[in-house]
Amino acid sequence: MRLTLVRLTFFSLIFLTAGQHLFAQEKQAYAFASVATTPSLKTSYPNASIAADNNEELKVLADLENSFNKKPGRKLLLSFLRQLNHNSAVAAKQRGSKLNLHLARLFAKLRLYPLVMKCYFKNITPGDDVYRKGFFIKQPVVGNDSVKMLNDSLENTGVLAINGRDSLLLKTDSGFYNHDGKEIKSAQMESVDIIDPFEDGKTGVKFALLVHIQQPQSGRPKIFIKLNKVGHTFITLIKYNSDSTYVARTFGFYPDKESLLSATPIFPSADPVFKNDEKHDFDEVVGKFISKRRFQKILQLVKQYNSRPYNLNTNNCTDFGLNAANIGGINILDTFGKWPLGKGNNPAKAGMSVLEGKVVNTGTEEGGLFIYSDLVEDK
Repeated sequence: MRLTLVRLTFFSLIFLTAGQHLFAQEKQAYAFASVATTPSLKTSYPNASIAADNNEELKVLADLENSFNKKPGRKLLLSFLRQLNHNSAVAAKQRGSKLNLHLARLFAKLRLYPLVMKCYFKNITPGDDVYRKGFFIKQPVVGNDSVKMLNDSLENTGVLAINGRDSLLLKTDSGFYNHDGKEIKSAQMESVDIIDPFEDGKTGVKFALLVHIQQPQSGRPKIFIKLNKVGHTFITLIKYNSDSTYVARTFGFYPDKESLLSATPIFPSADPVFKNDEKHDFDEVVGKFISKRRFQKILQLVKQYNSRPYNLNTNNCTDFGLNAANIGGINILDTFGKWPLGKGNNPAKAGMSVLEGKVVNTGTEEGGLFIYSDLVEDK
């Protein structure tokens, strides 16, 4: 009892002095920089070789990515995509696998996850597949025949092509990629707001899962920094429909904090809550296409977690993300670590495993893994 009182007093003073709580996993700092300038992280930077490619389109993409700290970057990318429609050399190569992969990475940087997986799918799909055919931007269809419009859509763009609806995301700056460095707090959402939109009555043709990890210190194994920055793990689910529409939700598992010390090493448990993380920062992301059966199992997991208490040591945001990943056929190894008065899976270790290639695709029937790192330069 005496030891417990000493711990309580000591840690209460620390938390009150810091003015912020440990392991809340809610704060997000939006600072972006090129990791190519950080030697120790250079090998993990996926775009480091773009400039060396003897390909004009890829060099343009590299310049566009460097401009993404400015608002015009999105419009430049949209213009670039439209120009590709008229580039016969690129069309002859079925859009080029490298080009699609780099486009996927650019859209990941913009936090436009449905477009990420569309481009990645083009990268892993044979050139004659119906999902890969056609233009990057859907061409206008003359007439009001809905059947004709659907047929033309499939013929000219493919179900997973970037279409006119997608291009609206690039015409204006939606804030998905933050430009001013302000912190954005994720809003609470109910589990039904995650699950019900996928029951849209439309036929799903492809299903995708992405697992996002924000480390306390980008590219480093530190489990926490200054008691108030511990990182976060969250996921994105996407259902692509036969009519070229899609439904996407990006969300994470959080503690519903009732006091300053709830969901901390002193009092590790709290009621559960989901939050909308579509604007949340990440350092690493792993994505893949999964079967409808796996997708439905992940939705069932969301229902289970809706009533499963949060526990910092045994059932935190990373535990939720890893459970969803395992169902989807993504196994991230070596995710366990220790902190004062506690231990468990955490974003620092999980992120390092992704950077070090400790990720196994256990569901090979659905294709490979999309892996991307958007690391922040040390200051």
